[in-house]
Amino acid sequence: MALLKEKDGPGRNTTARRVCLAFGFIDPRGCPRQAGCLNALRTLDAKKHIKLPPGQAGAPTPKPRLLDAPVPKAKNVPNTAREVQDLKIIRVKSRQDRAIWNTLMDQEHPRGTAIFAGAQVKYLIHSAHGYLGAVGFAAAALYLHVRDRWIFWSQKHRGAQLHRVVNLNRFLIRPDIGCKNLASYVLSRVLRRLPRDFRARYGYAPYLVETFVSPDQKGTCFKAVNFLYSGETKGLGRHAPTHACTRSKKKVLI
Repeated sequence: MALLKEKDGPGRNTTARRVCLAFGFIDPRGCPRQAGCLNALRTLDAKKHIKLPPGQAGAPTPKPRLLDAPVPKAKNVPNTAREVQDLKIIRVKSRQDRAIWNTLMDQEHPRGTAIFAGAQVKYLIHSAHGYLGAVGFAAAALYLHVRDRWIFWSQKHRGAQLHRVVNLNRFLIRPDIGCKNLASYVLSRVLRRLPRDFRARYGYAPYLVETFVSPDQKGTCFKAVNFLYSGETKGLGRHAPTHACTRSKKKVLI
């Protein structure tokens, strides 16, 4: 590619954007599919078909913005989900909502908060009792053998339709809340909203949601809303096989 042979040419992100514009890799909103294109270029680079410019070294990693104090505990939460008063699923849009979401995850989720990759939608679970939890969806794993086998799509189809798969990356019901069936009730409401909110933000609706749970967890709340077990990961990370790293294996639910 002439673009990659330019002396002192553009960096990787600019290169990906220019490739998108040159080949018409545009999403339904008319925006370049820069993240997906960059991943494809990395794959070609790993297979020695092209040579990308070196990535930026020492670039600061952005940190999620947190509140100055913990999110107040919910009060007088009833014993069952149907008794919860004024339960609302709030799509995170404002800086304040993002700070609340980040703080809940940072302080109360086992994996903490995160900077999500690609297309994403986040929710806060609010009620008359206070904040009950939070949910976050992000881009799907690029390579996931058990998912791809379950869908039974080709590499070409995966490349064209992977944006239609989203990952349930974070799901939190606050640990001090003991409310029967709250997790599955919240999850079912969120999943009903997700296609509409995704379409409003990105111009298309997802076809499939994937999530991961530890092998020792039953995933009861996911099964209650019709998630299906499709196998286990190989523990190679989201970017395997091009940027494989060793991680613990997880159950894959779809």
